[in-house]
Amino acid sequence: MSRIFTCMIVLTAATAAFALPASAKIVAEPKLAQYCGEEAASRLGVAAASLLLLPVEKTHGTFYVYGQTDETSPTLFSCTFDGKRSFLGIEIEGDHDHGTHADAGAPKAAMNKCLQIFGLPAKVETVSDFGNGFYEIILQSKANARKVACTVPADGSVIEDWVEMN
Repeated sequence: MSRIFTCMIVLTAATAAFALPASAKIVAEPKLAQYCGEEAASRLGVAAASLLLLPVEKTHGTFYVYGQTDETSPTLFSCTFDGKRSFLGIEIEGDHDHGTHADAGAPKAAMNKCLQIFGLPAKVETVSDFGNGFYEIILQSKANARKVACTVPADGSVIEDWVEMN
């Protein structure tokens, strides 16, 4: 009986070892962003080189990579890896039309520049027209507590000032 019991344990352990989900691939920390970019490119049907990726973030033992397609109306995405750097999945936000924020009071080009640099889905809290062709746009992340003040000219050519408010 003990031989049968031992065989059952060995078979159960072997089955469990091979039952890991495909997304449980462990990725070296320096390659997290690259892996995320490749996953996003594959799912979105674009070239990995055309994606904009933010640096890897680690929060409470979980790694995050945020990115977007390099288009006029970018698609936002984020990849999640556990503390052991196992790939947990990718979330694609869908098309995010920055033009929908144009009614917030700043020219579309200025709004797009701030939202592009912010890199996450965001809510426009306030827009202040400085009267000299510059606007201050306060953005609040939809995903976390991140909040920034972005000062930009009406043409969106450069970010004049960027203040993380948290």
